[in-house]
Amino acid sequence: MDQQSSEELRRELALEQAIGAQLDHLVRRANTAVMKLRDKRDMEESQLRNLLDAAMESGSVEVTAGFIRYQIGRDDKNIWKDFGHHVIRDLGELGKQETGSVVAYLKQIGIADADALKPRIQVRLMQLYLGYINRAFVYAKKANGFDHLKEVVSVA
Repeated sequence: MDQQSSEELRRELALEQAIGAQLDHLVRRANTAVMKLRDKRDMEESQLRNLLDAAMESGSVEVTAGFIRYQIGRDDKNIWKDFGHHVIRDLGELGKQETGSVVAYLKQIGIADADALKPRIQVRLMQLYLGYINRAFVYAKKANGFDHLKEVVSVA
């Protein structure tokens, strides 16, 4: 293995580890977002799957925010308004807080191009966050578990 391949592998492993360290934060954010849907009985699983699909397919935070705005704009039952704006705010916060934590860790361990990875990190965090929203919503809706979304299961 040459030096460049070794550095790329080190960077990818560090990136995966740093993103993994943010998962509890993402799950808590997702649970809080899903709580906005507590009284929105008309929200369907397929709508959130479509949101996740849009995020996975586009690989863009701005395109995903645009998809959410479109849903808010066409929503005559007012299902998406509070939830959608909350999610868009969270996407911005992910770009600052969790992405910042990942980049700081990468810099701390000597990854030279850490700042250049910010867009990639934010997109991956967004995709994970929206996946956790999807999971939390399915649980809350099918198991009447909205009251349990705030339960803490980790010792952190």
